Amino acid sequence: MNADTPMRDISARPAGQRPRLARPDPTGPHRPATDDHPLLAAHGGQLTFEHLGTVAYRPTWELQDELAEQRRSRRIGDRLLLLEHFPVYTIGRGGDPANMLATPDRLRELATELIRIDRGGDVTFHGPGQIVAYPIVELRDPLDLRRYVRILEAAVIATARAFGVTGHRLDGLPGIWVDGERKLAAIGVRVKRGVTTHGLALNVNTDLQWFDEMVPCGIPGKGVTSLAKEIDSAQPMDEGADELARQLAAHLGLRLAEGMAGVVGPAGVTEQ
Repeated sequence: MNADTPMRDISARPAGQRPRLARPDPTGPHRPATDDHPLLAAHGGQLTFEHLGTVAYRPTWELQDELAEQRRSRRIGDRLLLLEHFPVYTIGRGGDPANMLATPDRLRELATELIRIDRGGDVTFHGPGQIVAYPIVELRDPLDLRRYVRILEAAVIATARAFGVTGHRLDGLPGIWVDGERKLAAIGVRVKRGVTTHGLALNVNTDLQWFDEMVPCGIPGKGVTSLAKEIDSAQPMDEGADELARQLAAHLGLRLAEGMAGVVGPAGVTEQ
């Protein structure tokens, strides 16, 4: 380069290069998923769901990670696992162990355990009578995690409404609430390289005494409830799971498709 060579303007983006996408404004208003403003990088526009029955926590956690890796590599489309867990307490990244009131001896007496896991949120309980939903979906770039959580919340609210229960959000407090005092559903998610794991837990016929052993989600002074408690009648778990699947698919902007009969194996395929 000599004195007669013009200097290249490095402040300008090279011609033809796509602009870098900025992350969404976390203070902006919530926008539901629509065809014009989708949330997901849909692979076929379909959400395939599996009913796993009642399963242990750790193998299901491992299965989520396996399915998430398959989703990233586009070997499978968006998936939804619906299940109940055997009794277990979990605590998310950054959760305060002091919110688990039961001692190790008490946990052994209850034949359960506390597991530190990689989702957001504090301590929660999973057990029979509770519908747990694990969406394994690929979010679009830019990653809008706040919007994804709002959509999960909206799907739970719609599911509760179908059973005659009015749920709502509380600003600054995660999950879905009834009358601002009783928590009906907990939400805690993880996103790794654009794909979600973990999800939500909706109390349907849950024995609420399990929550006496903890400060639910690290929120003192609030109660816990279930659809059965609010309606004063036990509710069919299969109907609740099917309704939640329909609402999740609708709110995510996907078509719902049922997976093959059988058990989902470690490679994410169905075993007869």
